[in-house]
Amino acid sequence: MRGKRILFYDPDPRARRVAERALAATGSVVVSANDADDLMVKLDADGWDLIMINYDPPLRDEPRWVERLEKIDGPRPKLVLHSTAPTEDYLPLMASHRFLRNVIAKNDEPLEPDELIITAEKLLRGDLFGLQKYLLWGVEPLSVKILDSRDKQDYIQQVAQYAQSLGCNERVVELIETIVDELVTNAIYNAPRTETGEPKYAKRSRREPVILEPHEAGELQFACDGDYIAVAQIDPFGSLTQETVVSYLNRCLVKGPDQFSDASGGAGIGLFRVFQSLSKFVINIDPGVRTEVISLIDLRLSMKRFRQAPKSFHIFITDTPRPGGGAQE
Repeated sequence: MRGKRILFYDPDPRARRVAERALAATGSVVVSANDADDLMVKLDADGWDLIMINYDPPLRDEPRWVERLEKIDGPRPKLVLHSTAPTEDYLPLMASHRFLRNVIAKNDEPLEPDELIITAEKLLRGDLFGLQKYLLWGVEPLSVKILDSRDKQDYIQQVAQYAQSLGCNERVVELIETIVDELVTNAIYNAPRTETGEPKYAKRSRREPVILEPHEAGELQFACDGDYIAVAQIDPFGSLTQETVVSYLNRCLVKGPDQFSDASGGAGIGLFRVFQSLSKFVINIDPGVRTEVISLIDLRLSMKRFRQAPKSFHIFITDTPRPGGGAQE
């Protein structure tokens, strides 16, 4: 983005070098902070469009940083944090710190340039939606309309067969089936709203059939670029909120997924199952208009590394809310 200004901080010089090269490719002016004190000084300078900061301790544990970052809560500048912390460490913080909306997972290696560029472009351009953004250029997703709860197994089978045709191992196929099951359930039971914005089917038993009206239809997209296999669910309601997502995931972390009943009509257990089954979790929300939930599995990792690796978690919300959206039950 020509003329945009990005401030980047990571204590690892390697990470700074990778980020400077990657983010410069967006056409932006990239400035790095060398240490936490330098970061504090540079934060006070005006004119940043995007700020990307390493949020590992000791910075994460210092009250002065919580206070300072809380002030960055508006349409400009945007804030992205990257961390080596496991899910159970940063998810509880997301419930209490509004500025924690976009968390990029960082291993011992520098950040992935692709994820830095994608995240920066989405925030700077305000162009949030699209599964293709997370895959190599030229990959076209396959698409299935979501209309009838009785066809859920067929939806699952279509994506599972696609994964099998790519040569994915049995465990990856099982993860894909779990993700699709929950995303389809969400599109049918949790997303639809009445004209007044009230949940329409959320309180129904998941065993009770639901046929969506044409204007309520959801969409399932799936694709693979060799490195990642991705599944997305899109609904035309935009009723999911950051508070709801974080609340559900935290309740599962604290109480365990067995504390949730499928008969309760809640989406918490579904979100938790999806989150535990992937490498990157991206939620794009245009309040009252559209929600897109994107799940990506890194096919380059062994199952052991996959389970140990931290997960990236992004919630992108359009700057201008529209009427009709509400918390998803």
